[in-house]
Amino acid sequence: MKKRIFFFILTVAFLLLTGCTNNVPVSFDIDATIQAAIATAMKDSEPLSQEVLDYSQNLQSTQIAADVDRKISQAIAEAKQSGELVSESLITPTPTLSVSSGSSENCTNKFAFVSDVTFPDGTMTLPYTTFTKSWYIQNIGTCTWNSGYKIVYYSGDKQGTAESFPLFSSDKITKTGESVVASVKLYAGESQDKTYTTYWAMQSDDGEVFNGGESQNIPLSSKFVVGSEYNFYENLAGAICSDDDGYFYCGSSDRSSGRGVAFYEGSPTVESNYAGQPAIVIGTPLTEGGTTRVSFGPVQVPLGTWLRASISCRPNAPLCNANVRLLVQVEGQTTQQVTETQEFNDGFTTEWNVELSDYGYHDQSLTYTFEVEAIGGGDLDDLIVIQLPRLTDQSPQL
Repeated sequence: MKKRIFFFILTVAFLLLTGCTNNVPVSFDIDATIQAAIATAMKDSEPLSQEVLDYSQNLQSTQIAADVDRKISQAIAEAKQSGELVSESLITPTPTLSVSSGSSENCTNKFAFVSDVTFPDGTMTLPYTTFTKSWYIQNIGTCTWNSGYKIVYYSGDKQGTAESFPLFSSDKITKTGESVVASVKLYAGESQDKTYTTYWAMQSDDGEVFNGGESQNIPLSSKFVVGSEYNFYENLAGAICSDDDGYFYCGSSDRSSGRGVAFYEGSPTVESNYAGQPAIVIGTPLTEGGTTRVSFGPVQVPLGTWLRASISCRPNAPLCNANVRLLVQVEGQTTQQVTETQEFNDGFTTEWNVELSDYGYHDQSLTYTFEVEAIGGGDLDDLIVIQLPRLTDQSPQL
């Protein structure tokens, strides 16, 4: 049942990422366009399988490199021109590994942190959640990185699902000056209202362990909070986005190709022209019955967890008309539809308040898919705003 909403303007500063390269740290906006990507070559695989989730992370290292490098180069040039350079913040935790001087017999291993790719520091997640943390790093040494290089646990909370993770899953290499996405799998503990900080270093193919920065004292870090809420919009970087033609970058808002889109907005205007709250905006392909899907997970939820969101068209979009569905999949089982609403431009929003345990969904690893299907021919008006999509232990106030 639809209800009117009356929101005051809420501005949220979100996903402002900082970066440094060649020992010149600068602040720049990677945008939401640099997101997890999956090649259409995986179309014969199970879209929600762990293999696809893993593969999406590996492909980021080649598919987003050019875009990030362009943004970094532009940011550095602008920072040098304006003289606004940010001083480097050095982290010197007590190591649990012996870090070498960074030099091998014929070359030197060094890297520079560029930005977070997924799960920026401060992200909140539910207990028992397993997620992939990714950083974008640049090879500023003289050694060429190969498939023998790893990301290894260095110090802090031991939240990795393993002590080390390969930098590459294939024979890819990264030469001096090139950049790559480095990823580890982390596990959120059972304690709520707790902050975890974990540090990771690199290890070469001959066993040399080294940290980032020119002085090699800056490990890769992840800081996350285990709490009572999981916000989907904060985790769009780790989602899998697809439409009828295959996979696409989560974060894309360009509809010129006629394909589906999915991107973040901090304060979108919704029907009735009220400024909304943080949201994921999903657009259908511009085809008859075109469908876009955005999948998150797997995320394990305890008993008493609600999935809550507010669904709306854009204002002044008279042709907006789409079916919006929530699909849930238990790992290894068939995807099930949990709820569905038809959304059109009538000046109202639809509230989703789904108690997952009503469907037997608790204490399981679940994948959640937001699906938007155009009713009739796809139109530019078919942009659905999903405000504050979240998993929470807070039940709705009736």
